[in-house]
Amino acid sequence: MKKRKLIIALLAIFFVASLGFFGYFIGKNEIEKNAGRVEEFIPEDIDITQIEDDIDFASTIPEYKILFTGLVGQETQKTFLDIVTENFERIETKTFTGIRSDDEEVTAEFSGIKLKYILEDIDILKDSSDFVVYATDLFAADFEVSSIEQDDIYLVWKQDGEYFVPEAEGIMKVVVDKGMTNEWIKNPVLFDFVKDFEDSVPIEDRIEPGAIDFVTAQDLFTLSLGGPPDIEIGTWELSIDGFVRQEVSFRYEEILDMPQISVYATLETISNPRGGPLIGNAIWTGVPFSYLLEKAGIQDDALEVAFYCEDGYTTSVTVEEALLQDVILAYKMNGKTLTPEHGYPVRMVLPEKYGMKWAKWLYRIELVDYDFRGYWEMQGWSDYAGRDDAESRYFSF
Repeated sequence: MKKRKLIIALLAIFFVASLGFFGYFIGKNEIEKNAGRVEEFIPEDIDITQIEDDIDFASTIPEYKILFTGLVGQETQKTFLDIVTENFERIETKTFTGIRSDDEEVTAEFSGIKLKYILEDIDILKDSSDFVVYATDLFAADFEVSSIEQDDIYLVWKQDGEYFVPEAEGIMKVVVDKGMTNEWIKNPVLFDFVKDFEDSVPIEDRIEPGAIDFVTAQDLFTLSLGGPPDIEIGTWELSIDGFVRQEVSFRYEEILDMPQISVYATLETISNPRGGPLIGNAIWTGVPFSYLLEKAGIQDDALEVAFYCEDGYTTSVTVEEALLQDVILAYKMNGKTLTPEHGYPVRMVLPEKYGMKWAKWLYRIELVDYDFRGYWEMQGWSDYAGRDDAESRYFSF
């Protein structure tokens, strides 16, 4: 019994120490956020038991405003009260189904307004193909403008007949029926209408530094075991081996000549507290990871993809997760070559995972037939590490 108590105590000490470690090394390089564009909104303590109706609920927080900007005829800001008052007769209740990144479905009944009604008086310009929704903590998700006319995107503030508890669930959410749960944005404060940012184009037409002007320049947090390694790009190669049909390796120039895609993705450390600042958004450009795996060929026995980094760091994801469409081997961030701090020459980008899975300074990729545990996984952090399952991120033992 004493031995068991000692083990539990040691695990608790390790947990606290790990949070401190993450906080120290990440916090010193934290982003300034989009302070000039996104006005932070912190919900007041609201006694929802005293709320009579939706207008009464919106009236308790008159300072909650949403900005509609970017490729619109005129930048517009609406309060939550404006939205509810103008569309009071259109409020409805609907059952939504959400899909987690592990393909598990969740259902909930929400009450709110279709997004298309809220955007009726917003002059969205013709060359706008996407819009990015930002939350108060700068979590973001992008949607196609064409989806606005569909009847499955709502702004909601009730779940199962009850108002959200502000200090726990926020004031409102953008939810998408039959969409991914990581697109259910809590406390949206900015809708940014933009041009299409996917650039699968010939090499001569590829995106250049400075070509992206709708993403605020950010000094994203960084984390490593001991600082950026010294990599000689002239001799550096990335190898893929293990349970593959043929072992392959690529030089940096060869990777740059491969098919290219850009994804808009949120990087967040797994130790970021709920609503915390250790998070940022960027456009990541590189090679679809599935393309690289196809080059090597995946044997039937392969279960996971293990990543080995120049600084000694290791991690892994399942083969199924590695083959997702938006997973890339990135060599640019916001149109510029990766800096050493952010993983030059290449790093992984897995939009649905916490940053511990975004391996930097890669030199080897191995397909294995077992449950590979990397650096942080071996110390108890979640092997799944999905941003859609924040409650289970801390320990996998």
